[in-house]
Amino acid sequence: MRTTLEDRPGILAEIAQACGKAEVNIESMQVFPGDPTVIDEFVVTAPEGFTDVQLARVFEDAGGGGVVVTRTDPVEVVDEPTKWLVGVHRILEEGRDIEEVLRELLGTTPPDVADYAGHDVLDLERRNGTSLRISRAVPFTPIERARAQALLSLVSDAGADVPLLQPATLHPLPMVRRATLADIDAVAALHQRCSAETLYHRYQVPLRMPMTTRLARRLVMPESGVALVVQSGLDVVGHGVIEQLDGQWLFHVLVEDAWQGRGVGSLLVRQGAGRAKALGAQRLTFVTAGSNDKLLRTVGSAGFAARVERHDGNIHISVPLTTVTPIED
Repeated sequence: MRTTLEDRPGILAEIAQACGKAEVNIESMQVFPGDPTVIDEFVVTAPEGFTDVQLARVFEDAGGGGVVVTRTDPVEVVDEPTKWLVGVHRILEEGRDIEEVLRELLGTTPPDVADYAGHDVLDLERRNGTSLRISRAVPFTPIERARAQALLSLVSDAGADVPLLQPATLHPLPMVRRATLADIDAVAALHQRCSAETLYHRYQVPLRMPMTTRLARRLVMPESGVALVVQSGLDVVGHGVIEQLDGQWLFHVLVEDAWQGRGVGSLLVRQGAGRAKALGAQRLTFVTAGSNDKLLRTVGSAGFAARVERHDGNIHISVPLTTVTPIED
């Protein structure tokens, strides 16, 4: 339970009395100070059959505002500082993705297109100057923002984040074209410049080995489908593979970190949709790691209304190509 309360003496007693009457037991709580109100988070157990609405009404009747109810497993209810320390351990010792761990700690999942505009945004700064953005329907408190930044700074100082290699020079007019064998070295260099989390979102597994020529060749000349590159000057700053798998047309997208947020991804999505339509696709699906919402925003920025589904821990974003104009090479 998370609720906004007046910052005055006796308010917690009123909440406790209301819970007692409703036979709702308060297991633990933490306070997020503010002025003139305060946000309190309670872990409670309610009588069997109690609905979220009933539970919220108990707190509202006792003076709570903006009440949010989230169901959780009892085994996940641990001391908050301990939970964040365990998160650091998972990143440093288990090699977990930083963004994935932060999403678990902050209790957020990738938003869908329909309600994305209503989410609060948390921008965190990495050591190498890039930013990490996380969004959530429930507003972030100043304490949560400070905790998240402290965790990111800590694991960055320990070297858990992979610093970007020298980014490609930012030319003003990137161009999307079909990949050729001449792009093997450029595509390999693109992968070397991308951070570990960007590569994880693209491949859904950690890539700890350097890009090989054999793999780069498959990426520019896939066995079934077509590969695209985004070129800026002499550098390839984006890459995509359109392929058909089990009757479904998939589009795998990779954009260099230094070029993210500059419209390159949306440009690649629009071009890929046109080429997929030319290949006979009626719907195009993007697959990404379950902790990534950047691709969802990219697809939305490209002008598509997407359907979002979860499969085996990954996010499948599918868009119809009914109104898309085919692009022939």
